Amino acid sequence: MTDISKFKSIGIDVDTYNKLKIICDKERRNIRQQVGLMVDKECERLEINKDAKVLGLGGLNRSHP
Repeated sequence: MTDISKFKSIGIDVDTYNKLKIICDKERRNIRQQVGLMVDKECERLEINKDAKVLGLGGLNRSHP
């Protein structure tokens, strides 16, 4: 059973999912990794403080290739 204190589900439309799968295949990441990386990059772009309160696994400490 999934640990709900560590993971959350989101809903996206099929078109967005299919585009995301293409990106994942090209980048050789799974969906969770790819979405996390995209969110981290957007937080950096928006200058969201990495020390700000973050819920769950969404910390800004993933390495970017």
